[in-house]
Amino acid sequence: MTNRNGQGCWVKVCREDDIPFLEGRRVEVEGFYIGVFNTEEGFFAAYDVCPHRGGPLSDGDVAGTTVACPLHGRKIELKTGEVLNDDLSCTFTFPVRIEDGSVLVDVGALTALNAPARGTESAA
Repeated sequence: MTNRNGQGCWVKVCREDDIPFLEGRRVEVEGFYIGVFNTEEGFFAAYDVCPHRGGPLSDGDVAGTTVACPLHGRKIELKTGEVLNDDLSCTFTFPVRIEDGSVLVDVGALTALNAPARGTESAA
C-alpha cells in the first residue's frame, strides 16, 4: 500500500508483530533495502546498508535506539543515522508510523539514495 497524498510517501512494510522486540528485519521497497527495527523507543527505519563496508544493518544487534553492524560493529543511531563509533558518514533514516498494527515507512527520500539495492553488499 502506497499513499502519495502530498504528505509523504507512506508504504506498509510489515505488521508490528513481524519484528520481535530489539530486532530488525530487511524489507525491500522500490528496489531499495530498508531495515525496520523494533527498539526500546518504538519502531525506526534506516537504509539497510552500513556506510562502512555494506553490511546488513537489519542483522545487527539492537540496543536502545542503536544497531551494531554485524560485520564490523559500527554502531548506528537509528534516530539520526549517525555512526557513533567511527568518523563515517551517516546512513539515511526514514519516518515511521504505526496504523492499526501495521508499520508504515515514509519512503519519499528513496530517490536521493541513488544506490542499487540487490546484490551490492560487500562481504568484507
